Amino acid sequence: MKVAAINDLSGFGKCSLAADMTVLAAMEIQCCPLPTAVLSAQTGYPSFYSRDLTGIIPEYLREWKKQSEIFDGIITGFMMSSSQAASSLEFIRTFKSENTKVLVDPVMGDDGRTYNNFSKELLETIREMVKEADIITPNLTELILLAGEDPDRIMQLKGDDLMEEIQSISILLGGGQGKTIAVTGIPLSEDVIGNFIMENGEHKVITAQSNKVHYSGTGDLFAAVFLGECLRGGSAFDAADLASRFILASVRDTAGDTPPRAGVEYEKNLKILMDRA
Repeated sequence: MKVAAINDLSGFGKCSLAADMTVLAAMEIQCCPLPTAVLSAQTGYPSFYSRDLTGIIPEYLREWKKQSEIFDGIITGFMMSSSQAASSLEFIRTFKSENTKVLVDPVMGDDGRTYNNFSKELLETIREMVKEADIITPNLTELILLAGEDPDRIMQLKGDDLMEEIQSISILLGGGQGKTIAVTGIPLSEDVIGNFIMENGEHKVITAQSNKVHYSGTGDLFAAVFLGECLRGGSAFDAADLASRFILASVRDTAGDTPPRAGVEYEKNLKILMDRA
């Protein structure tokens, strides 16, 4: 199987394309990287060099179309701008077929705040990408942005009230019409986080322990494992369980003095993914 991965490549931070390529390879899936930018380190570092590669997306599209390439999956991550998202949307529309699973990770913000690259134009384009997707993996903030809801109101909800709101929004975004929704990193208590999964209208919350440290790249790892397991024939619930166990094991193996921006020590835990192959 082959997956086209549209994402940035960061030298440090264990995220984006580095996560896509290693995770999918461990799951015996060929990752075909399309770098949207190259960075000396991910944007959580205090200083970094970045080169925007938006212009190469149409060139890759043209060459891969000329080669008659067919992809079993397409995965997208961080978009630097609305124009980059628009080029990625064109790529999806060109290569998507009835046999292609498209996963869009709508990276726009976290903890109720948007990232520096956020704009109304980016939001609108990512909403169009979501319409084309079979799977979306937003965090709670991104789910709220996609639905155009009030983040101040929803971020204050707790317990059943919060989960009912997430379920309603997930249905609104297509979860009731066959789209798979995985809302990640939902705070359930001080030391427990949850992932709300909806597939074919059914939903389940998969929980995991939290050490209250927000590491770089865990969302990218989750998305890559999730898509890989779905391509291997697993359900969305199986995929979320596998991704959660993989990340939890990696967090536990990460040294206590590791800066969160450096990411988690996931390398030796790739065997968890290989055992399922």
